[in-house]
Amino acid sequence: MEWNGRRVVIAPCPALGDVTIYLRLAWLFHLAGAEVRFVSSLLKPAEKYFGWLKVELSEQVDLLHLCTQADLVICYINWLTCHPDSLDRVLEERNICFVTAKKLPAALKLDGREVVVGDHVFAGASRALCQSSRAGLTMVGWVDEYAATVFGLRSDAPINVDLSKHCADSKRRVAIFPTTPHAKKNYTTRGFRWLAQRLQKRGWLVEIVGMPHEIEVLARCFPGFSIRTFPDVRALMDFLVNCSVVVSNDSGGGHLGSLLGLQSFTVTRKHTGFVWRPGFNTRNEVLAPIVSFKLLGRYIWRPFIPIWRISKRLGYSR
Repeated sequence: MEWNGRRVVIAPCPALGDVTIYLRLAWLFHLAGAEVRFVSSLLKPAEKYFGWLKVELSEQVDLLHLCTQADLVICYINWLTCHPDSLDRVLEERNICFVTAKKLPAALKLDGREVVVGDHVFAGASRALCQSSRAGLTMVGWVDEYAATVFGLRSDAPINVDLSKHCADSKRRVAIFPTTPHAKKNYTTRGFRWLAQRLQKRGWLVEIVGMPHEIEVLARCFPGFSIRTFPDVRALMDFLVNCSVVVSNDSGGGHLGSLLGLQSFTVTRKHTGFVWRPGFNTRNEVLAPIVSFKLLGRYIWRPFIPIWRISKRLGYSR
């Protein structure tokens, strides 16, 4: 169908990694000619870097109101379940579809539901974006697959971000994100400290990035290194664009760095082809445990991460 002038609203999952993934979907609709609104308080401070996109706050996500204002609404499933009082009325709207990363709640019976845009019916619009974790695609790849198979949208063009480097030493700056909100995802502080020291000796400018409440802990764990925190995603982007490498646990920092074109290394307890690895460019490498095992109900994986491969890949800074 012709998307020129069509109004599309996308309400993503609010986490940083998810927001970057849903941005890919917004970009594909924009390239097709649609007027795209993106409901994300997280991204709102950085709206000026996405001149092709209208970003709105997500404190109050009124799905019924959005349905009346748009030709198509694509909504992360939890925005529906967060408002159970209006669930039945929202489900009566035919121009809204529901997506999630891997699995829609079976009780809602939404998987495979069609969506109607004008006179066009798009079958299977409500679904999990990832259809098979073993297919080898990243979540970015699965968004492309979803957009192509459901809406017929295809493009290899990278997302336009109106932000450029301005620091002379950006080519040798490395950002390390040693923490996430989920402790079970985190690689050891000791391992990241060893890597930071190793890279510093090789001439790299290493900066440790964390949340504001983590400053004191990170300062103790990484003595002698600059500890950086940021009030919002715009400030984080301003910093990351002046780096060349990002190292992170399985977290949003890696996805954002990949979106900005940085080389990324992602530490995960899973495997090198796990679907949530960064996928906005081809310079993304995953470090998974060479072996792992379960002991007393806990997975032992951190000692088996080949963290030395990062310093080997990067070599000496020039």
